[in-house]
Amino acid sequence: SGVPSEITSVVVAMLSRMVFDFALWSRNEPQHPILLVCEEAHRYIPSDRETPTSVARILGRIAKEGRKYGVSLGLITQRPSDLAEGVLSQCGTIIAMRLNNDRDQAFVRAAMPEGARGFLDTLPALRNRECIVCGEGVAIPIRVSFDTLEE
Repeated sequence: SGVPSEITSVVVAMLSRMVFDFALWSRNEPQHPILLVCEEAHRYIPSDRETPTSVARILGRIAKEGRKYGVSLGLITQRPSDLAEGVLSQCGTIIAMRLNNDRDQAFVRAAMPEGARGFLDTLPALRNRECIVCGEGVAIPIRVSFDTLEE
């Protein structure tokens, strides 16, 4: 939020490129796993772009190849249907909170494994601090309730 919006994509592209290049060129060194978290990810990797921007290209490459080099990508968005499909398909674990929009629900349903699809009917009815988790991060698809944080 401290970076002006007109250069945010440039800054994110530069930082992502530097992190990926560092991991790529230090393969023979002890690995230091890195997680890049992109809040409002649909701003950086939109689904409707014919020609991907530099930030979309590097984040897409990290989504596809980053795991080999110890770089992971966490995508956070309130509009999953606005994300590029190829990048979302690379996500190993999906954490889906309440979604009321039919288009967003259909997009998440398509990205989740077959065994989790029964849970997806509950997406519009999830309460605050509840989510559906499926993928590599859990043994089976589960419904999770987060603890309340202290003040």
